[in-house]
Amino acid sequence: MAQNLMVCQFCETSNEPKYKCVNCDLILCEGCKIKIHTKIKKTEVHQVLDLKEFNNLGASETIRHLDLKDIQCSIHNAEQCIIYCEDCKVLLCAVCLLESHQTHTLAKITEVYHKKVKELQELENKIHQELPFYADLEKELKQTQTVENDQYNEIKKRILKKESELKENITKQRENLITELDKLWKPREDEISKQLTDTAEKCDALARNKAQIEETFQSHIADDIFTASGKLDKDLPTRPGNTISEQKILFSETRFSLEHHEEVFGSLFTIPEFRITGSFRLEIQDSIYRIQTLGNNTNILCTFKKSTLKSFELKDSKCITTSVANDTEVDIIDMTKAQDNKLFFTVFKSVPFKSSEVKHLSICTPDSKVETFTSISPHDAQGIHATNNNILIGFRDAGQLFPLKEESRRGILVYDYICRHMRTYEYDTNNQRLFTLPDVITTNINEDICVIDKTNNKPWEGRVVVLGKHGNLKWTYKGHPRINSKYKFNPADIKTTSKGLMLVSDRDSNAVHMLSMEGCLVTSLNESHGIERPVALNIDQSGQLQIGCYEYKSRQSKVLTADIS
Repeated sequence: MAQNLMVCQFCETSNEPKYKCVNCDLILCEGCKIKIHTKIKKTEVHQVLDLKEFNNLGASETIRHLDLKDIQCSIHNAEQCIIYCEDCKVLLCAVCLLESHQTHTLAKITEVYHKKVKELQELENKIHQELPFYADLEKELKQTQTVENDQYNEIKKRILKKESELKENITKQRENLITELDKLWKPREDEISKQLTDTAEKCDALARNKAQIEETFQSHIADDIFTASGKLDKDLPTRPGNTISEQKILFSETRFSLEHHEEVFGSLFTIPEFRITGSFRLEIQDSIYRIQTLGNNTNILCTFKKSTLKSFELKDSKCITTSVANDTEVDIIDMTKAQDNKLFFTVFKSVPFKSSEVKHLSICTPDSKVETFTSISPHDAQGIHATNNNILIGFRDAGQLFPLKEESRRGILVYDYICRHMRTYEYDTNNQRLFTLPDVITTNINEDICVIDKTNNKPWEGRVVVLGKHGNLKWTYKGHPRINSKYKFNPADIKTTSKGLMLVSDRDSNAVHMLSMEGCLVTSLNESHGIERPVALNIDQSGQLQIGCYEYKSRQSKVLTADIS
């Protein structure tokens, strides 16, 4: 057993102390406690505690209670506190009391002590009740911190990875664009350099001959004429058959944010010459409204607010038409070429007053029969466009065109070829309307959906809205100040080329706008090219543009052809 080193502080011989006098602050053995300590004067009121209990709260309370009688004044060091001032919340000695606290509310120290002990006990109980909450909260916060820190590190890692991927993608796109630019410029540079070298050589030869002739004419010797005439080459260089004209390359920058792996930079293309090549007058006084070319190279047109479809041939400055189908009950709104060389069109019935039907024509002969494909009732059909897989139908509610109301319905319905409704494009990702009145629809080489959206009818005004193939809004075009300085942009028809360029007829401004795939104006045809109130646009199988125009003074229509290569 370990040796007990503690001895009684009275007898200093017993090594089995069991008690401690709180007042004397001495350790006692059993004998000294009974025989000596109790016999000393005034020790009968001393507090003697078992050493085993001395460190518990009860002992501490006993010691503190005894200590109340020995609290030293904080101001008068030689004095002990005898009373408590309730007003000043301080302990007072006799001197303090006489000096400045005689008129204050006073209380016994023991009473205040017990009151404060009770307050502290109550506070301790409250703390005891609150501690588990904060301990759990601390644990929860540490866990949240760990989870969110891991989340932060993971997202940061993904962002840095995405940055690396985007940099790689941007670098790749940059390299592709530079490569494409090189392909457009290098052959031209070689061709121009070759022709420049040839031209310079011919120019030098001609200059040398000219100088020799001038020198001969300055000679006084007649024989020099004969000599020079025999030496000089009298054949002039052959002029090049095709001189190189300036090629304009356009870099059209992307105007929308990076979505669905869209290109960051934009696109490169050469600006086509875009010139009128022919003019063909329609023999009837009707305004050409829509034109389509079928797979067998048959050209079809319809006129404004007429029920008759006509095939036509452009010959000897005339647009010669032949009726191929007629439905006296309907007027044609829009038409499109679809699968199997069928012609689909939306129609308007004046009795009853509705335009919910989509009709189609299988063959275009004088006895062709118009059949109903589907009805989108209770909505009214507007523009229509057929792709390889789907039919896009612009729709609106059956109420007034303008102004829109909160409950108005305007958008595009997507059907397959067996009349199943696949999806609807009506609102963007921010739940904002995409369209006011989707009047004409087409698609481009990226499968973007390109829509003429009428926005007002007093006067008629509109814009071009382009959606990605998944329905995300890409950009809008509201005309160009260079073209639409006098009249608002009033688009009537829209077509896209094999290179992705977009052509839009602007009736009131007598213009056809050519746009890039990013919605930038590339060039235009206007009145100086013979364009007057253009409505219908069509690109035939040879890639030639056909423009249906209406001469306001003569009240006759004509078809202009234009080279857009």
